[in-house]
Amino acid sequence: MTMMSFWKLWTITVLMFVGFAFGIYQGTHLFLLENDFTYITFLNLAILVSFTFIVLYKSYQPIKEASDSLWFASDVVLSLGMVGTLLGFLVVLYSTFQGLDVENTESMKTAIETLATGMGTALLTSLVGLSSSIIMKYQLVILES
Repeated sequence: MTMMSFWKLWTITVLMFVGFAFGIYQGTHLFLLENDFTYITFLNLAILVSFTFIVLYKSYQPIKEASDSLWFASDVVLSLGMVGTLLGFLVVLYSTFQGLDVENTESMKTAIETLATGMGTALLTSLVGLSSSIIMKYQLVILES
């Protein structure tokens, strides 16, 4: 029964990397680069990958115990996603409407592009932070069971 958690986590790890490979094949990394000017999504994904290897290593050890720092890391990615959301909203609120001339079509076009960039960052960082946190907490539950 001690190896069961290792194999469950190994399966999750393999599925996660297959998903990453499929995402890269589909150009998801380019989409993230274009739409997240803070790069918080890449930081969250790097934390997720590192975390996965740490949990996988711990599951192979005789004493399977998740430390408080691992639970803290699973909350950090969620918090980073919220920071990205706030940064995206700040871009929308502060830079979109400064110097906006409603008579000028080019000015309106620039404002809409800035609005889309800020909202894209806000939504992407939230989505990646939330998804990473869910995956990490699921791994910890498996480790501790």
